[in-house]
Amino acid sequence: MAKHPPHVRPVVLGLVSGFAVAALTSAGFADTIDPRLIGGWTASAADCQKFFERTNGELTYRQPVDRFAQAFIIEPGQIRSPTGTCRIVSVGHDKNGTAVSLDCHDSISFQSETVHFKIHSGAEILYSPTGDPSLDTTYQKCRL
Repeated sequence: MAKHPPHVRPVVLGLVSGFAVAALTSAGFADTIDPRLIGGWTASAADCQKFFERTNGELTYRQPVDRFAQAFIIEPGQIRSPTGTCRIVSVGHDKNGTAVSLDCHDSISFQSETVHFKIHSGAEILYSPTGDPSLDTTYQKCRL
């Protein structure tokens, strides 16, 4: 086995590490949320100004937060509700829309769940906490 001079080893290890990071990063891009879902969503467009505002260019919940609001904010990598945050673990697509696996937490609990979205238009989605159509709720995208 050929020995490399000491100054060559870090370069080779750096390249191997770089390829490993690139491979892991590329694999994650396949599981990204549909960009059309990014933004604030409420049960009615009239609620947008009531629940959301822009703070330093970022979409946030208007203070004081209505913890019972039917509203959420989808961002790359997470979904924020009035009561907690869910990290997006994986995203799958099928004929029924998008299934999103989440790790969620609030001030007292942690749970994993899968929710479903079906895009009707750029301004309307169906949300289901289980994938059962009888539990679908329509949400409107907020244009803030």
